[in-house]
Amino acid sequence: MNKRIILLLAIPTTLIISCGVKQNGYDRVKTQLETAKKQMMQDSIRISNLRDTITMLSLPANQRLSLINEQVSTGEYGQARKSIGELNRLFPGSKESQQTVAILQRIDNLIAKQKAEEERIKALGFKALKTQTTATIDYNKVSFSGLSVGNTFVHDSYDDRYFYNRADRGNTYVLATMSVTSESHNPDIPTLAVYSINGDKMKIESVMRLEFAQWKDYGAYLGNHVDFGNDFSKTSTIRFKLGAEVPVEITKNAYAIVLKKYNGLSRTNNRYDNPVISYNGNMMYPHFLSLEDFTKDYSDYFLVKIANL
Repeated sequence: MNKRIILLLAIPTTLIISCGVKQNGYDRVKTQLETAKKQMMQDSIRISNLRDTITMLSLPANQRLSLINEQVSTGEYGQARKSIGELNRLFPGSKESQQTVAILQRIDNLIAKQKAEEERIKALGFKALKTQTTATIDYNKVSFSGLSVGNTFVHDSYDDRYFYNRADRGNTYVLATMSVTSESHNPDIPTLAVYSINGDKMKIESVMRLEFAQWKDYGAYLGNHVDFGNDFSKTSTIRFKLGAEVPVEITKNAYAIVLKKYNGLSRTNNRYDNPVISYNGNMMYPHFLSLEDFTKDYSDYFLVKIANL
């Protein structure tokens, strides 16, 4: 009810009380006021029902359903939802109203499909980037091969033997081989990272673990004697195996292998480890990357591989 009307109706009551009118007179006016309120409420409901009747007669349920289907077919999903709400309000329990459940589900599916397509189109921006498998990072020249996905990460081979890690159920390994040729006798070296692609953003999934590709023999692996093939002070080029364990779903959707142009891993020697020599450190890959991170001047990143786009 209009608040102004209620206020006006309430004013006489206040005046009556302030003027010292007898109780029976006050009660009579109060009763009249309540009656007027009820009448106004009934009139309001009657007017609303008449409007609904006019609306129903002007557009029957079957026509409303046809309109809803037309709105869905033309992509007016928001308007279709409003029309469905109006149909269900005016014609509850009708056969047309019962059909709106399936239509709402169809709208949800179409919206989800539309959103997925929009994300795919956004992701094409990354597809436009050129991938490369070689790079120069300060005193190092690196090259990558064997870019693949598999259940096992094989590394540290010697003679006819090797070490391997098997992915947990529901996971897989993203794999690569990296060859580093360095001008330094004791260089720091880089490693790769795996990113999932979500629209116009990449999200990091894992920095790839780095191991030596091979050893001269088991004794060299254990550190019993030096393997000149895995010592930059003796040789300029060493091969490494890289692996990152990620959920299988990551590799079924759009993902990328990214290199940051930063030598973040240092050589360490620990006689209690096997092998005794390893490379460790922090590559400091960001949590998210955008297209601009790859295209801006003096970018620190490039794509080694991009898949499923």
